[in-house]
Amino acid sequence: MARLIEWSIYGPCLGADLAHNADIVRRLRQLRDTLIREGRTARDGEPDMNQGAQRYLVERLMIAQDRPPQTEVVQWRQQMLAGFGGAIEALRAAEAMDSDEVHDWNNRMHVALGLEPLEPLPPGFNGGRAVFIGEGERPTRPPAPPIARFLGLIPVLDGDREVPYGGRLQILGIERYDSKAAVTWRMAPLPDAESKYAEELRAHDHDTEGLPDQERKMLRRRFQMQLNHPAGDALTLSDDLGTEYLKTGGGASGGGNEQTGRAQFMPAVPKGAAELTIRWDELVFRVQIGGPNEAK
Repeated sequence: MARLIEWSIYGPCLGADLAHNADIVRRLRQLRDTLIREGRTARDGEPDMNQGAQRYLVERLMIAQDRPPQTEVVQWRQQMLAGFGGAIEALRAAEAMDSDEVHDWNNRMHVALGLEPLEPLPPGFNGGRAVFIGEGERPTRPPAPPIARFLGLIPVLDGDREVPYGGRLQILGIERYDSKAAVTWRMAPLPDAESKYAEELRAHDHDTEGLPDQERKMLRRRFQMQLNHPAGDALTLSDDLGTEYLKTGGGASGGGNEQTGRAQFMPAVPKGAAELTIRWDELVFRVQIGGPNEAK
């Protein structure tokens, strides 16, 4: 069902379920008190944005771009817009932002959430407007995986491929169980993040303009790590029998210039399947599983 969220002159109004959230109210009050205490609320004709306000809003934008997979898209947008709007309202009341900055940062949050920027409000406007934030339904939770019995490791020939932006992906093998399958993988070297995420990093650099250089570098590194999702997130599995495999979890770790991990799928590879196909973006790995690899 389509969802709308009310938008005031300062940002989205807190809904009934968020207005009484003690933690949000407490944090906003603390933020305002800190700005006042540090003597940074008066703008005094300064052209630069208050750095305390900017620092906080950059953090919120980074969080908004990292939606938890178990949270439905519209619910996440509603939550982020409501919290962000409340924060901006507090900052505006503390004179830490002017009207142009309010509009600019509201639009940055819209873009971070995959929404279209808003048109400026007419001069003197003091009402509200509804904003369409998409439609969707809560995703179906995957079934709880049973304890599986290991049947064997299916080798992958020609499993080392080049990926865009200078990386290489290796499919190390397919673990075969009686109730699931798991693809083990390694990415080394990693794709060059500066090239792969050039557009996102340019927008982030714009968001942090005016902050101290050291802090901008630290926030940039954090944002790059956030953008570098494990390769296993993009893996899919299919077979020549048309089995529909559902990804049920996995994990990854890494350091330096490599990542390793595994992606789990259900159900098990059925008896009689002769070929498995692993896809990662445009790469295709075809794996023969007949003969001695066939389950008994």
